[in-house]
Amino acid sequence: MAAEILIAYCTRSGSTAEVAREMGRAVTDAGAVVSVKPMAEVQSIAYGQAVVLGGALYVGRFAGEAHRFIARFEQELGNGHPWIFVLGPTENDPKQFRVAEEQARKELAKFPWLHPVDVRVFGGKFDPKTLKLPFPFNLVMKFPGNPMSRVPATDIRDWDWIRSWAKAIVEHLNAVA
Repeated sequence: MAAEILIAYCTRSGSTAEVAREMGRAVTDAGAVVSVKPMAEVQSIAYGQAVVLGGALYVGRFAGEAHRFIARFEQELGNGHPWIFVLGPTENDPKQFRVAEEQARKELAKFPWLHPVDVRVFGGKFDPKTLKLPFPFNLVMKFPGNPMSRVPATDIRDWDWIRSWAKAIVEHLNAVA
């Protein structure tokens, strides 16, 4: 029987959604049944369904939507040991990746009952033209001379690494089935 996997994500500007969809394609190619949904659209988690959670770090924190999702599905996630991916650095700097992993683990420590199988930090994407910030930060982006508008767009998502990790999840599930 094929593994059933839910990939639930939250995103502000679409980058994490793109990663989640690509992971979904890789999981399907590896022979699993997958459902890829924004966290806000997940109504339930089926018993025995493997879960992959995805989000980004915003100034060292997960979005509130991710916190609400994890709290809402405490029982299912606590019993199911999810995989978690985080989009973090937008520069290929090993120190930034270490810091992002520390920040992600600090955020996850707010849920002491949550024991992920794996937590992976992937490179992120930054585009000041598509950046969606919450109030009041979004106001700053509208000011002329805003320093964020001078930051160049970057995209260091490693698609081969992302697909490889997704396929490794299916291999793990098949090995323990």
